Amino acid sequence: MTAFLVQAAPYLWLLLAVLLELAGTYMLKLSNGLAHRGRGLAGILLVMAAFGALAQAIKGMDLSVAYAVWGGVGLVATAIIGALAFGQRIAPSGWVGITMVLAGVLGLKLM
Repeated sequence: MTAFLVQAAPYLWLLLAVLLELAGTYMLKLSNGLAHRGRGLAGILLVMAAFGALAQAIKGMDLSVAYAVWGGVGLVATAIIGALAFGQRIAPSGWVGITMVLAGVLGLKLM
């Protein structure tokens, strides 16, 4: 079990980085341009924590892969959160762009 955790640790840190970044971005949106200082501060702290988790992830994986996955998953999840929580819509051309980003992430991971 220990060997499994050692191998899984970078991916778990990366997952935590994504979740913290999403939570931070959500709080920043709720802060209304930092008009609600508590929410804004929470958002900033969560994003900072996301970078800390990302720093731990890249100890055990390639920087290009970690950053691409972090950015790609964050992009798609943020679009979904925006649609579900805030009623935002993405144009078809936006979905094409998101698909291209995900294809790039997969390309990095598979190469």
